[in-house]
Amino acid sequence: MTFYKNFLSPSQFSLIKKAINKDIGHIKELTSKQEIPKYVTDWEDQISSKILNSLSEDPNAYHKASRKISVKVKGPKHKRNYPCLALTPVLQTMFPEYELRQSGCFYYPKGGFMGWHTNHDTIEDRLYITYTEEDKQSFFRYYKDKNIITDYDDKGITVRRFSVTGGPPFFWHCVGSNTNRFSFGYRLHPIQ
Repeated sequence: MTFYKNFLSPSQFSLIKKAINKDIGHIKELTSKQEIPKYVTDWEDQISSKILNSLSEDPNAYHKASRKISVKVKGPKHKRNYPCLALTPVLQTMFPEYELRQSGCFYYPKGGFMGWHTNHDTIEDRLYITYTEEDKQSFFRYYKDKNIITDYDDKGITVRRFSVTGGPPFFWHCVGSNTNRFSFGYRLHPIQ
């Protein structure tokens, strides 16, 4: 398992920041038009070690409880229609050896979360860029070497890259937020 945070050069980070600043107003507008899932009062319990322990024997298990909005634009029903982002071509120049496949555009409101999961059925590396307006009020949580690690988001932009495995040990991970959190995800598909 490989995990990196804020690994880009200052100039690369600046390009990402500029692209997110172009996109964020549009993303917020799209978000405001969508219904937020019911509030789960025990959201912190939903991403706890107790839940992870109940799932960890079965990599196909997915803790379906979540409170997030998958930001989409109009298009064919049952198709992932994420908004076109200024961020995508910027990232493509930074990762020319990969085809970037957008795998998520999510809004987590205060009390938002995504339950524990492994992504073991699509073993490409993941790249996630998050945008928050508050420091250390949201996080990416993962399990490594028998420890649960909570990696907090910085105010503004946080960049993470991680690998998932198709077999044990699986990369169990989840997300929690106590603020407005916007997340832009990509799968890194090697160009052959």
